[in-house]
Amino acid sequence: MQRSIATASFLAAATALLSAPAHAHHSMAMFDMSKVEVIEGKVARLEWTNPHMYLSVETKGPDGKPVVIEGEGLGITQANVDGLKREDLKPGTPVVVRINPNRGGWGKQVRILDVTTQDGEIHPFYAANTRTRALTPATSIAGHWAPNRASTGAAFGAMAAFPLNAAAKAEQAKQLGNALCYVEPAPFGAILDELRTIDVGKNEVVMKFDNTGDHFERTVHMTDKHPANVKPTKHGHSIGRWDGDTLVVDTVAFTPDLSGLGASVPSGAAKHTVERFTLTPDKVRLRYEITVEDPMYLAGPATLTQQWEHRPDLEFSQDTDTCEAGARDKYKQAF
Repeated sequence: MQRSIATASFLAAATALLSAPAHAHHSMAMFDMSKVEVIEGKVARLEWTNPHMYLSVETKGPDGKPVVIEGEGLGITQANVDGLKREDLKPGTPVVVRINPNRGGWGKQVRILDVTTQDGEIHPFYAANTRTRALTPATSIAGHWAPNRASTGAAFGAMAAFPLNAAAKAEQAKQLGNALCYVEPAPFGAILDELRTIDVGKNEVVMKFDNTGDHFERTVHMTDKHPANVKPTKHGHSIGRWDGDTLVVDTVAFTPDLSGLGASVPSGAAKHTVERFTLTPDKVRLRYEITVEDPMYLAGPATLTQQWEHRPDLEFSQDTDTCEAGARDKYKQAF
């Protein structure tokens, strides 16, 4: 069954913020995030796919007749970070599901916030994990790291406040990056709530990122100058230096990108980033800061900060080299 439990502007803002990672693949416009409703029933199936997973629930419609409602969640890689486990939602499991309803009305695909099972456990989908996670200290910035869902939402909020010029806003309105399966460069690709690892060497620092089934790698050359006539690439050419215990990374030579400055906000060939990686005093988090300049699309420099949790318990997902086309396009059923 379904019933409404909340409608408030602050809730809409919060859920919109937490939904931000999904814009890497498609818009959330079909869901009414000013409303939170509840569906009670049993799990029919869980499609464990990238870039989005889908949970179908057997319930009863407003007319009392049996119906199966399908709801969208994030990708496997984000679910792993947030503690969602596939085996907890087997077919037949009784569940209470919090959702954002479809603007098109009852029966259409919904956006799942979280799922509560009979043991009282809350299993996170788009909503942030409410469970307490004990973090262990790191010895340096080297290791396994991941932002939590709330941190990612806050970073997307900061990115949405970048000082876009008229050209950027015009391009953003076209939504050319919508529903694409590809890896975005920093800052977008750096703030998603997925695993990233840092390996520190004498001559280079290697950073590897999980990205909804794709893996990508960045190499930071520990030298003081970029080479002349460096060939542009998606993630640019990075050089690094140590400022005390902080790694400072300067990156140039990016290729233009449809979402190089945010969701469907493009970046130009002159994009330049400076990133700082610092272990927090308690050593259980890494403070990430990035400043972006792009004279083609930004009215001035833009900066955001984020914290990554130390997560030695996480391992990379299988590198499928692409998100699954069926899962990628399934959101179209919501319209």
